[in-house]
Amino acid sequence: MKTVAVNENRDLVDVEIARPTPRPHDVLVQIKAISINPIDIKRIHRITPDDPRVLGYDALGEVVATGSDAHQYQIGDVIFYAGGTNRNGSYADYQLVDERLTALAPTKTMVAEAAAMPLTWLTAYEILVDKLGYQPAQGANKNDTILVINGAGGAGSVLTQFANWLGLTVIATASPRNFDWLRTHGTVVCIDYHGDIQAQLNDAGYQSVDAVVNFFDTAGYFDIAREIVRPFGHLVNVALTPEPIDIIRLQAKSLSFDWELMFTKSSLGYDMASQGQALALLSRLLDNGDIKTTLTKRVVAPINATTIGQTHALLKANAVVGKIVVEVPK
Repeated sequence: MKTVAVNENRDLVDVEIARPTPRPHDVLVQIKAISINPIDIKRIHRITPDDPRVLGYDALGEVVATGSDAHQYQIGDVIFYAGGTNRNGSYADYQLVDERLTALAPTKTMVAEAAAMPLTWLTAYEILVDKLGYQPAQGANKNDTILVINGAGGAGSVLTQFANWLGLTVIATASPRNFDWLRTHGTVVCIDYHGDIQAQLNDAGYQSVDAVVNFFDTAGYFDIAREIVRPFGHLVNVALTPEPIDIIRLQAKSLSFDWELMFTKSSLGYDMASQGQALALLSRLLDNGDIKTTLTKRVVAPINATTIGQTHALLKANAVVGKIVVEVPK
């Protein structure tokens, strides 16, 4: 089968490898569409000759084989998932994935629209449900307010929608040119990140929030986040920082500092079925129109080094708001 690999010069290259055989809990998926994520580019520099990996962490495709203990699907079922970093990814004709990490794809949503969503949805779900403890039901959490740093980004645009569906009041930062995007994705109050965040919150009638979800600069927003969050509130962070963070400064307000890494469950084999369950909810919400896809660019082309290189160039140039999806021609 054809895959896209990374050579010793960190270049994307087309490589032919044998089609893999499912392990007990695996399904073998023929890829129909993949989403391109910033982590794809970051992980190029982590691949070494003694640890080669096929990249790609969002996919939608058809089940063509199952492992001995995989009983969730029938041959021909169409599923979607984010996969994991500890196995070969979706830049390929076929991919093995543990069935517990997957769900049936939505049936009323375009292939590319659905393929855009798994990684960012799982990040948002684990922050709001696993970390912050909100009930995953419509309108069930009406008393809390959250501030999202980088609300117009890929994960931010999904989290703001989901938080709104859960009943939370959503405040988010972005550049003013993206305020309309924020408003159409669940944000009630838009904050210009160039300005004084605390002052803009106060002007909007908010003295504090219950949690800050930071998708951008953990160290850079640490001080303002701890000032804005109410006592016993939460700071949830996704982006790694090379700078030390003095978390002792959270003690006076009894604040909690949380990390979210969507790949923890797949890498460590922890509660993997919860990701499949979360994706099943996403499938229903997409088909019901309660969650909008963040797809903004659909590329119909083979999955090869040329196609992937072009999409990576768009990401590096910040040329696209929302998600890029490569859909395999029929």
